[in-house]
Amino acid sequence: MLNKFSVSNFKGFKDTITFDLTAKDYEFNPNIIKNGVVNKAIIYGKNGVGKSNLGKAIFDIIYHLTDNKKLDNNLPETYFNLESKQKVASFKYTFKFDNDIVQYEYQRKALGVLLNETLYFNDEKIIDVNYDRYQDKYINDQYINASFNANIDLNGLSLIKYIYRNTDLSKLDLLSKMMNYVNNMLWFRSLSDGNSFAGFSNIQGAFLADCLAQYNAVQEFQKFLETYDLHYHLRLKETNGVNTLMTQFTNEEGKTEEVPFEAVASTGTKAIYLFFVWKKLAFEQKVSLVFIDEFDAFLHYEAAESLVSGLNKLGGFQTILTSHNTYLMNNKITRPDSCYIITDNRIKALTDCTDKEIREAHNLEKMYRNGAFVNE
Repeated sequence: MLNKFSVSNFKGFKDTITFDLTAKDYEFNPNIIKNGVVNKAIIYGKNGVGKSNLGKAIFDIIYHLTDNKKLDNNLPETYFNLESKQKVASFKYTFKFDNDIVQYEYQRKALGVLLNETLYFNDEKIIDVNYDRYQDKYINDQYINASFNANIDLNGLSLIKYIYRNTDLSKLDLLSKMMNYVNNMLWFRSLSDGNSFAGFSNIQGAFLADCLAQYNAVQEFQKFLETYDLHYHLRLKETNGVNTLMTQFTNEEGKTEEVPFEAVASTGTKAIYLFFVWKKLAFEQKVSLVFIDEFDAFLHYEAAESLVSGLNKLGGFQTILTSHNTYLMNNKITRPDSCYIITDNRIKALTDCTDKEIREAHNLEKMYRNGAFVNE
């Protein structure tokens, strides 16, 4: 699991910002904590403070360690912080697997171009390489077979990725766990400019109706919508190999007609559609981390709470959500150490934003609106 993440000189983060997912000692809602780490987090903050950019920073790792779909909006001219003259962005990840800690650090000198990377297992250095001085790299031969051809021309490939793919991993179980986690990270969002995602797979193009066809899940989706008091009569229509989700209705003459579901569904209903599809494609598969940006931008507060409650019951993966919906800031579905406030290059859990002891009976939303939580 991701335990801690730091980034600097990336987009709006000029100085180092650290996102610490270490859980505190609360006895309620233990299902959203796993192995001492927050497993279900919600990030709040005003517009423009960096909620979305934090997600993009966390998922920067997929550029060089996976072949999965990348974020398509990290343009080179806006990759580094615009106020900084330094053209190096730094990233640091701390993963926790049972009682083991894996720390991975790297720097970029351009979008997609590594300057260096370092890997530690439980504070023991395993790999340390600076690509401007590649011949001086460090490889711990207690873990990596001495026969490994460390002088191979990587041609821009990450050394750690190359080692993972081309060497004996019998002593590198922790590297395998980290790579498996990173390969199965998923970021997605549904906004007015359309759906987008990164990580987890290489799925391209429109895939929502194809997913329903693959899993024979049209009726399941129809029932899923009914839980949000949305009632449609759905079916899949295939034309020249293209699947389209259709919804049926009765016209004034009593005849049954149909139109494409997405032509009549509201923006919020489409967001629920996207959520359901990823639930089938990823949540029920081998996903490790799900980061949903502005996940409830078009949802009624009750629908948003229902989705969060559903995610909380799915404990097999870590979830990070960004939201403006303070209704979700309640101890019925979350905890003070699982709600974070991001502002001015800082992100802290609610419990670290006040000197007061927070109990289960406290109204977190009311406290937040009354200024009880100060992120300084």
